[in-house]
Order: sequence, then C-alpha cells, then structure tokens
Amino acid sequence: MSKIIIILSMFLATMVFISGCLEDNTSNLANKTETITSEQIPTVNLPSGFTFMAVHETEVDIGSSSRKAIEGVYRSDGDEIYIDVFNTETPEAYIDEYKAYYKDANYDPFTEISINGHNATQVKYYITENGKQIPKYTIIWTTKNSMIKVGSSVDVQKVIDLAKATNS
Repeated sequence: MSKIIIILSMFLATMVFISGCLEDNTSNLANKTETITSEQIPTVNLPSGFTFMAVHETEVDIGSSSRKAIEGVYRSDGDEIYIDVFNTETPEAYIDEYKAYYKDANYDPFTEISINGHNATQVKYYITENGKQIPKYTIIWTTKNSMIKVGSSVDVQKVIDLAKATNS
C-alpha cells in the first residue's frame, strides 16, 4: 500500500510540476495575431491600377539609420510601391535625417509640393539601369506624430496618386 501512495504522490507532484510549466498563452496568441494597421495606409478606395498587397512592421533606412515602420505594400503595373509610416514624437527630425542623406548630391533632389492640402517633399534620385541614369521618385512629409514616405517609382504620378490616397 505504501508503494501505491508513493507512486500516486510522485504522479501528483509530476502533474503539479508540469502544470506550472505550462501557461495560458491565449493572451499572447491574441497579441501575435493582432492586425497591424495605420490610418495612413489605405487598403480600399485605391487609385486606379493599384492593388493592396500587405501591411507589416519592418525596419526602413532613413539616412544612415534604420527605423521601425509600418509598411503598406502596393502593386501597380508590375511596380511595387510602399507607404512607410514612422511613428515618432519628432517627425521633423526624421525628415531632416532623411534629407541629410542627399547632402552630397550634385543636383537638387528636393521639390516642395502639396499633397492633400499640406506641404510635402518630392525626392528625385537616380539609379543606373543598362548603363543609363533613370530617375526614381519618393514623397515624404510629416503629420503630428509621424513621418510618411511613399515610393519609390520611375513614374512620379504613381507616387503622387498613392500619396494622395493616404488622406494625410
């Protein structure tokens, strides 16, 4: 009889030990499957020719630093164009850091434009393709608590249209 009590006690102790190692992960699971969103990343009512592909968190280079962003991915006529939203209390500092990357350009890469009733900066830079210099375009601006970057594409109108779709 004492062997049965010892075995039952060991079995009970094992069960208590195992139950202590297992935790209820339902709250963590809910956090892992939470949808990533940003109000500046449109998923519907897109400009003609655009298809929303995905939204995810990522690291994006701004100047010489890598920053966390929420990124919307769009396709238009084979181009992938991105909307990156950098949430920060100092969005103007992010803009300055982004622009500093172009300080040694031998041309003026910046054109001030208006998007949705506010100032934005259109950035033109060049890539080499088949030995030819081809311009690509990005648009950047700030809101109260974020910097937004839309681009890039060789078609400046695509970038402008997608920037307007942010409604910010």
